[in-house]
Amino acid sequence: MKKPTQHLIAEVPRRSSRVGMTIGIDLGDVWSHYCTLNEDGEVVDRGRFRTSPSGVEKWFTDLPRVRIAMEAGTHSIWISEQLQELGHEVIVANVRELRAISHSDRKSDPVDAEKLARYARLDPKILRPIAHRTVAQQEALTLIRARNLIVRLRTAAVNAVRGLAKPCGYRLPASSTLCFAKRCVAVLPPGLAQALGPVLEQIAEMTKKIKHYDRLIKRLTETEYPETQALIQVYGVGQLTALTYVLTLGNKERFQRSRDVGCYLGLRPKRSQSGDRDPQLGITKAGNIYLRTPYDSGVCIWPRAEASSPAIGPSSPSPASWQYCFIASGSPRSHTSRSME
Repeated sequence: MKKPTQHLIAEVPRRSSRVGMTIGIDLGDVWSHYCTLNEDGEVVDRGRFRTSPSGVEKWFTDLPRVRIAMEAGTHSIWISEQLQELGHEVIVANVRELRAISHSDRKSDPVDAEKLARYARLDPKILRPIAHRTVAQQEALTLIRARNLIVRLRTAAVNAVRGLAKPCGYRLPASSTLCFAKRCVAVLPPGLAQALGPVLEQIAEMTKKIKHYDRLIKRLTETEYPETQALIQVYGVGQLTALTYVLTLGNKERFQRSRDVGCYLGLRPKRSQSGDRDPQLGITKAGNIYLRTPYDSGVCIWPRAEASSPAIGPSSPSPASWQYCFIASGSPRSHTSRSME
């Protein structure tokens, strides 16, 4: 004889532990607002503090261990790391999952801080927490992004020089960006040389800066991030791509499966299933754009835990030492359609 439904529900064990004090922080560039909830979910304090290391230390050093929730943003990397060093439980929420905050019709900094605190108190999984890379890894990744900025500025300058020369009846010779300035100076007429000469000097200077960045990146791969040497052995993968991949993933142990990395990089197809309708959509593009598009246009990188790989070399039997597998493809979309089947 079946038990009544109400008896079955009564037999389900309930969690007896109560969440202590919870704080939600809405990060701002100059000021950050916070809201504090007690064990009963009542607001006991509101306020703001300077978005600076000294401001964080002033407000959170003397507090007992509490649960703190904040949105992922510009300042969330160093603030979350500083709060963790102070002994607090820190939850960094995925902004894409917080439409109730970002699309609210009564949005304000104090209200957003209270919503973060209530979500964190109810169930942190609602916030879809993310794991930040360390500040040291972010500093190394900033080196790569600064190089990318110089490369884009140089490309824009080269295109501008070619475009400004054409209305005057001159077509500049085809050349690589490494020797573009030197070749153009030799063929420009005096009138254009006076106007475009300073721009060509800047192009040559940017080329030197890019080479300097390349030397710094090579030094990082050989000293601070030796795991990149295994990636460089794969054909088509250089020091820049390898270092970008390692720094973007951060702690690789947080990925339980190799397919999770594809989702993290935005290579997972979108899904909008409802009833019998389940259309095939494009990739989410939710990952890091610096790895997925500029540096990963021809190679998709996936970590794989396996005993050994002929292209990379023997691996450690420890689960923490993952090998890396590089899968060449024409585009991320085509690779996704194959790998997600």
